[in-house]
Amino acid sequence: MRRSKGTTHLAYVQKVCELSRRGDMNAVADIMKGYYRDREGNPWHRMYNDIQTYWNKENPKQDVAETLLLLREAVFGALDILSFGLISAISTPDVVTAMTSEASWNAGRRRVRNMCLDAADGLIAKGDVRYLMPTSLRRDDFAFLVPRVEEAQWEIFRKARPKVSRGKLDLSKLEESVLGSRFLRDQMIMDTKLKADDPRIPAIIEAYDLQLVEIEVDQSTRIQPPAPTEQTTLNGEVVQEVEREKESPAKKRREAEVATPLMDFLEQPNSKTQRKATDARRKKSRRRQSK
Repeated sequence: MRRSKGTTHLAYVQKVCELSRRGDMNAVADIMKGYYRDREGNPWHRMYNDIQTYWNKENPKQDVAETLLLLREAVFGALDILSFGLISAISTPDVVTAMTSEASWNAGRRRVRNMCLDAADGLIAKGDVRYLMPTSLRRDDFAFLVPRVEEAQWEIFRKARPKVSRGKLDLSKLEESVLGSRFLRDQMIMDTKLKADDPRIPAIIEAYDLQLVEIEVDQSTRIQPPAPTEQTTLNGEVVQEVEREKESPAKKRREAEVATPLMDFLEQPNSKTQRKATDARRKKSRRRQSK
């Protein structure tokens, strides 16, 4: 594609970075969708190659780090995967490659999200969930991962019980976990190792045991396995059964009007006797009127 006079090879990169700087992820998503209509006008497929090739030539005195961070935020924000933004195993070029390898925006976005799910499965299996935040996962419609992430966090906290070793209470394992670092912050403990005779140790152990009990209670009340018959979507969300449409009063009246004569007939043990009784009542009524 021939460039206009005064433009650079990185003009499109700069455009995306400016949108990211403004926090306009909807606009980033729009130009991502534009890639599938006009690849030359929206060259997502070659942005990182252009950065490698032309950055030092066009920006010799500028660090590329800020640009890469802005691009990562733009890509992850537009694809609704910001909850995986701190996961180093998911690189921005890999995400862009996965997206641009598909024939449509929906297919590209789906492939990227599946890639994130695969990464999440591996991290959860290893217990490496420090950067998988439940609130962020819910925001990005990955809420079905939250129970597994929280279970992994709780298990790490259980295994990080403080122990006295070599004359010191080691708190480093607690500090490395999400719940553990929060626990130490609540206890206002800044050190990861305390001397065995530190007067704070009994209170720390007692607080840890109490926290463990609270976690066990919370776990038993919050994590409930889905019913065996529940169906789920591709994203793991439970499919809600559609309630049967309530019949309108008018429809009920119409059905009643149609059904009543037949039901009356069926409920009459002797229709001839009933007819005679009706005729007798009519004659009696006429005699009263004549008087």
